[in-house]
Amino acid sequence: MLIDWVTARIPLELLSPESREKALLLGDRIARYCPVTGNVRYETSAWESIRSDSHQISVKVGASGFSIMGSPARVTGDGDAVFGSGASARLDLPACVDAMRVFVQAQTGIALPADISLWIVTRVDVTGNLLLGSLEQVRDALRILRDCEGGRYRVSQQAGDTVYWSHSSKMRSGKAYAKGPHLSYLMQTPKYTGRQYSSADIEAASSLLRLELKLGREFFSRTDWQQMTPDNLTAQWQDYFSRMIGDSEVKTDTDLKARILAAAETEGRGKAAYGCWLLIQSEGWERARESFNKATWYRHLKVLRASGLGDADISAGRVVPLRRRIFEARLVTNWRDLRVA
Repeated sequence: MLIDWVTARIPLELLSPESREKALLLGDRIARYCPVTGNVRYETSAWESIRSDSHQISVKVGASGFSIMGSPARVTGDGDAVFGSGASARLDLPACVDAMRVFVQAQTGIALPADISLWIVTRVDVTGNLLLGSLEQVRDALRILRDCEGGRYRVSQQAGDTVYWSHSSKMRSGKAYAKGPHLSYLMQTPKYTGRQYSSADIEAASSLLRLELKLGREFFSRTDWQQMTPDNLTAQWQDYFSRMIGDSEVKTDTDLKARILAAAETEGRGKAAYGCWLLIQSEGWERARESFNKATWYRHLKVLRASGLGDADISAGRVVPLRRRIFEARLVTNWRDLRVA
């Protein structure tokens, strides 16, 4: 796994007068003014890209401070954006912020505070690469995930080999896509100046299903970013994506009724949850949801998930055959393991 994106800022008052003056001259300014009086209502700066590769590190100076956003993986090690390296691959968030700070400082000549605890983090993307058997299996998995809705998940966008969930959420949102075609696309982009991947690298990456979790501004308004250890970041990623797939032990519908009854607190609740499952199968997820009040619906879903069903199954109204393969897919973290596999 790797930290694939970070957005962080430092309040302007923490910069030295010289650095603050230099920062305020960085980049273009955007002003909003009254067309009648001509008075400027407010003024801010545009994001200014610092050339590092096709996904540049960007900076902006505004009322809230000096902001940096981009991929720490691209400014550490050899700039590998697939598996990351150094702090990015270790899921070391403070070290990622520091690596981006050092890079921006070197590129702009603006001294930025080295005390990382003073920085405010507002976005972190945690990414895992699941190894499947082929690009076709990756696309099969995406077709299943494209229909996965329920609870925290809402498929908000689809674009080619990519699926988004809750794309506009400021709390948590997800993204799944085929890494091989994406890597091939990047390499063909005229302005791409990042790490050069060989045709063998791209072919190997074609078997990767990439799952990205974005922890957004609202998440970090409730959570101290400095408490996000590698274990905590991993747990967030696993919590978000594992519920889509459910328990790999549920292979068919044959033992499902018994599992649902066993998962419920009482036999009555078990039978009611099983009846909900049958209704989902016959009427579909949306119509079944409308047949229950909110409390009852979520009580049934709790039992169904406890029985081993994932949201992919519940959305489809059947045990999805390929999801066991997705669940058991190997999480690879470097090129050596990918090539061996």
